[in-house]
Amino acid sequence: MAASDAQLEKRERTVAGASDVDGPLDMAKPGGLMILVWILCGLVFFLDGYDLTVITFIAPELVKEFGFDKSALGPVFVSSLVGFALAGPLLGLVGDRYGRKLTIVGSCLAFGLGTLAMLWATTISQMILCRFVIGVGLGGAMPTAAAMVAEFAPKKSRNRILALAASCVPLGAMAPGVMTAVLVPTYGWHILAIIGGVGPIILAAVLLLTMPESVKYLANNPKKHGELKSLLKRLDASPDWVPRLENQLTEKSDGRSVGRLFDGGKGPMTLMLWLAFFSTGMALFLIISWLPLVLQSLNYSIQEAGKFSAIFAGAGILGGIVIALLVSRVGVLLLPILFVIAIPFLLAFSWYDLPQAGIVLCVLIPGMSVGALQVGCSTIAGLFYPTRVRAAGIGWGLGAGRLGSIVGPMIGSAILTLELPAKDMIAFAAIPMAIGTIGSIFLVVLCKQRFGSLHVNESSDPQATIVPTAELTAVK
Repeated sequence: MAASDAQLEKRERTVAGASDVDGPLDMAKPGGLMILVWILCGLVFFLDGYDLTVITFIAPELVKEFGFDKSALGPVFVSSLVGFALAGPLLGLVGDRYGRKLTIVGSCLAFGLGTLAMLWATTISQMILCRFVIGVGLGGAMPTAAAMVAEFAPKKSRNRILALAASCVPLGAMAPGVMTAVLVPTYGWHILAIIGGVGPIILAAVLLLTMPESVKYLANNPKKHGELKSLLKRLDASPDWVPRLENQLTEKSDGRSVGRLFDGGKGPMTLMLWLAFFSTGMALFLIISWLPLVLQSLNYSIQEAGKFSAIFAGAGILGGIVIALLVSRVGVLLLPILFVIAIPFLLAFSWYDLPQAGIVLCVLIPGMSVGALQVGCSTIAGLFYPTRVRAAGIGWGLGAGRLGSIVGPMIGSAILTLELPAKDMIAFAAIPMAIGTIGSIFLVVLCKQRFGSLHVNESSDPQATIVPTAELTAVK
């Protein structure tokens, strides 16, 4: 019976391999080329996190060196996030037309050169321009790297590999804090920009020489089907199948329709998910952008501020691991719990004169909370939406998070303009966490009504539908 079951499973997987371009890879065993893609994309994620947050450690030194007004740093923090938000959709189209490999290489060059250019910036306007260019590069690199990891990972381990690669972002965000504490006292703030600029440029060269092209890009270009067949052979996958172009394009455009996220009564849950994404992004970037300056206003050195910021980012990694372990057991109830846990610690940071141990605790707990929420929101979106709109559902949720990440730093700038104590901006981070608490409570209620439990599961949704995948033809 076991042998019969195994044969049946093999036949089903063969049929699946003939039904879409992921099929051959789903049947392949992870090998050297797959692992190489995972490692390279993990490095992209790491440098992405580094260059996105390094400005928060450079900014206090710019204030000292050039006499910038602290409130003027808000647009500096926001400019990279605006570039990130604008570049994602645009560079996605570039990747579709010219290949994801070229897109990711060009994106790494952009944010590497933009970071190096900060070494010569002497005005706020120049710094804003540098950070915008960096944001454009980051906006192209991160989504493209995520797509590459997903394409080069077998289905059964895709979620785990993606989560592992994505964890390199908070790891990279933690690195500037560590380097600030270790290297800045000797080499000055310039070393942070040098590392953040040279690293992506070197990685771009490595990617150009070693990274294979996107499987789906090759599949959607009939002239490159021979290259696709060769790549599948290198991956030890079946090289005999390639997709019909028209079916792949139809499937792709179908998944981008935002209207489908509101079909079948999904609208209220979609809106509450977007609110959770927005609130998390707003709180995260309000804290991470201004924490070093806030700590220096409390008479901590830049090295000590770097350590505290590294604790905040590192706690986010731990929070992501926690959510991965608990979300299957606790379900959506985790979201309001995580939102509400952070609030008293954010308020205590601002309202009380705490010893160092107290500040560590008030940085550690919110850091764990927002890190877990980032992973939790994306995980719940991935479980809630059917396959045909899953990418769109996660993408629009992340877009709401990006909007929040733009608003957060600007709130900190407004607080300084009003001449409120710098530490008060940490208390203001409790506002989006409170909004997120309310929204996620509604999400729990909606989930209970729709699924009869606290676990979102589109496969048990009576209103979910299945859409046929693309047909494939043999290459003789």
